[in-house]
Amino acid sequence: MLNHNTLSALSLLVLMLISVLPGARADTPFEAGLNIRIEAVTASAARQGEVSRIRFRIVNDSGTAFHVIGIDTPVAPMTKLIADVGKAEKTVFDSIGVPAGETLDLTTSHLWYETGALTRDLQSGETFDMTLRFVGGEFTVPVHVHDSPSGK
Repeated sequence: MLNHNTLSALSLLVLMLISVLPGARADTPFEAGLNIRIEAVTASAARQGEVSRIRFRIVNDSGTAFHVIGIDTPVAPMTKLIADVGKAEKTVFDSIGVPAGETLDLTTSHLWYETGALTRDLQSGETFDMTLRFVGGEFTVPVHVHDSPSGK
């Protein structure tokens, strides 16, 4: 289990990366350039006022670290990166790095982004845009809304 200092140190290992990137179809991996892909971007269905989990995978096949500093959506005023660090313990991180040649999988791991209170319902089958902010720029990717089997 990684502690806060270890995760902070990992975050500091980040170098400059990519800038403005083109869009992609919602049902295909987003090619961010420099051999970085954003895959399986989903959000959990939820009602207005509730929170939704946003999950995705970053595949960094480049020779440079990729450092995510946040996401923005039109469906909630804020988001936060959550880490499940124990049976009933969670913590919030400001950012997270993906070392060169590695994958950060927020689709099945103990990490996910969580919205604040939704400004509208999110229904299974719809899509919305998410802006991924990273060191050196930002880009927008489509997010698919799905029912969550666990209700989260």
